[in-house]
This record gives sequence, C-alpha cells and structure tokens, in this order.
Amino acid sequence: MIFALRATMVSLAFFSLLYSFLSLALVVMWKCLSSCQFQKHFSAFSLFALRLVPFGISAAVSVFLTLPSFLLLEAHSMDEDLGTFVLSMCALLFLGAGIYHVLSAEVQTRRVVSVCLDGATPLENRAAIMAVVSGQTISPLMLVGLRAPQILISESARQLLSEAEFAAAVRHETEHLRSHDNLRKAVLNCLPFPGMARLEKAWQEAAELAADEGAVSSRNEALDLAAALIKLTRHFPHQATPHLATGLMSGADSVTARVERLLAWKEPQGAIPSRRGYALPVAFAVLLGLGVKLGPALVLIHSLTERFVP
Repeated sequence: MIFALRATMVSLAFFSLLYSFLSLALVVMWKCLSSCQFQKHFSAFSLFALRLVPFGISAAVSVFLTLPSFLLLEAHSMDEDLGTFVLSMCALLFLGAGIYHVLSAEVQTRRVVSVCLDGATPLENRAAIMAVVSGQTISPLMLVGLRAPQILISESARQLLSEAEFAAAVRHETEHLRSHDNLRKAVLNCLPFPGMARLEKAWQEAAELAADEGAVSSRNEALDLAAALIKLTRHFPHQATPHLATGLMSGADSVTARVERLLAWKEPQGAIPSRRGYALPVAFAVLLGLGVKLGPALVLIHSLTERFVP
C-alpha cells in the first residue's frame, strides 16, 4: 500500500514537472508565432488540440510510463524526500484548481441563464436546437448549455434583424453546437495556466471564423451574416457572455475581420480535406512504437524520474 502511494506521488511529481515545462515552452512558442502573425494559418481545431498538448503528453507519460516504470524498477524502500511530496501536491493543486475553475464557470453560467430564461418564450424555427426569446439576455444571441444546449435571443435583437439576417445568425450558433465549442470552453477552463490567454483568445477567434464559414453556403447568406454582425455591433457595443456560453459577438475584437471575410466570400472551388483524419493514424503509430520499445522506454523514464524528481 505504501509502495503504491509512493508510486502515485512520484507519478504526480513527474507530471507536475513535465506539464510545467511543456506549458512554458508552448507559451514561449506561441508568443513567437503571434509576433510574426503565423497563428493565422491554424484552424480552430488545431489551436484547441495545441492547447491540450502539454496536458495530454504529461498525463499519458505519467500514467502509462512513469507509474509502470516505478512499480517495475524501483526498490521497495522509502527514499523520497520533501521535494517529491511538494511536487505531487502541486500536481494535485493544479488538478483541483482546474475542477474548481470549471465548476465556478458552470455556476456563473447557470445563474446568468436562469435570469435570462425568466419570462422567455420559445421561438418556432427549423433549426435542430431549442431557441428562446428573452427580454433580459446580456448578449443578443448566445448558445448556452452542454447537455441540453439552446440559443438565447434578446427581444431587441430579434426585432432589429431581418428574417434572412436572423436565420444566418442562428445558423452561426448552430455551427458552434456542431463543433462542441461550449464543451471545449469547459475543457480549457479545466486547464488554467499563466500565459495561455493569448492562445485561448486565438482559438476563440478561429472558432468564430469557422462558425461563420459553416453558417453560409452562398454569397447572399454571407452578406446576411455580415449585415447581422454590423447591426448588432452598432446596437450592442458592449458584449458580455458567460464563461461556458458562446455568443455571436464573443470574439468582439475580430468582428471587423469577420465582416471583411464575409464580404469577400466566394464559392469554394472544391472540398478542403480535413486534417483531423491524420490524428488517429499518427496516434496509433506512436502507441505502436512505444509498444515495441516499451522496455527501453520504461528504463529511460525511470532514469529521468530519478534524476529530476527529488
């Protein structure tokens, strides 16, 4: 029992070190990419996956390599010192802070939504999602909820937009639903780390652009969505969206770029191949390589653990 506890402590300590190192490296790398405007070449999915890389690698190495290597290669003697305990507590504090952060965001979002739903009336529409009109929404249009998502629409925004503009705005929010952007926001809230705000903002802006692209399929629809953005920006200059909700104007800083992109919209010449399909083969190849070299990998990880974990 004590040996298993030691193994858990060492795995958590190694996770703390590796996650901190990879996260700091990602912060520095993204700062350099942002300075040369290279981040524009990343899609929303790529940015989200990039944000998860430090945690994913650290968790996988700690669970599948560090823990087994300790159980197989470490002597059954108590030789960990205070440093191992401190590092393992840092990992637990990080995980606990992430859970607290997302639960706080959920409570704040529920509080805002409950106020908005007071006196709201369902809106009949052809979208495969529940939409309600409320006179108390803090954002003209926003997608809320994870398990039972729905679109909250302010009464003033419904009266301001034409039927075509309103339909385009609803399609935009539906695209956020298809991309599970609220769930992705919850995941990002689980992984707080200093300096990641710039990368997360880039993901949010890319997610808005992706939703714009998915919401339009013709020149007229692109113009309708652009008109909706312009009208809502003028009549709702200060946008506020709960942490676990996605509003039409969530990326307020990029509205001008979004409008320009929509005004310049052209019919796609051909289907753009998705890069998501490459993720599974790459992951399988990595796992296969680790499986073939599992013994040497365990020895390497164990030596690294003895070197860097006190």
